[in-house]
Amino acid sequence: MALSKTSVVDSALELLRESGLPGMSMRTLATRIGVQPSALYWHVPSKQVLLTAVAERVLATMGPVDEGGSPSEELRAIGESLRAAVAGVPDGAEIVALGLAAGAVNPVTEAVEATCVRHGLAGRARGLATALTAYVIGFCLEEQTHHNLRVADPQMPAVDFAPRFDAGLDAVLTGVALG
Repeated sequence: MALSKTSVVDSALELLRESGLPGMSMRTLATRIGVQPSALYWHVPSKQVLLTAVAERVLATMGPVDEGGSPSEELRAIGESLRAAVAGVPDGAEIVALGLAAGAVNPVTEAVEATCVRHGLAGRARGLATALTAYVIGFCLEEQTHHNLRVADPQMPAVDFAPRFDAGLDAVLTGVALG
């Protein structure tokens, strides 16, 4: 395989899917690819830059939102799409949170802005994008942490997170209906 930033990110994503964030190091990734760690640093200058690129790749898997519903319906679809993207990678919530903090492009912002403009809520777009992103990432962090704890301790009771997610998303979006 020719080494490029894209191939490094691809390999990092594979490693994360297999081992999660605890199994991800630049040395482990270099060994997996069959190069010296210094070769990785030619394409990605730090682990943070790598994780930011991985976060952007995860976020890019968000599906498009169907237009034509109410603002709450469209924003719900954005939240559900973000959850699906983040849940698709072990420790995805932590990776995306790190990436967003480091400046990764957040497609939620653009999707929420488009929805708000369509529905005459343009002045609320920034706050709604922040609230929706923070809720979903925080929720997924709890869900993925619970999963990791259950792997370590199978006696820990299972939790059905789907109804909790829906109830929380309803609470976040109630303000949209009132506005």
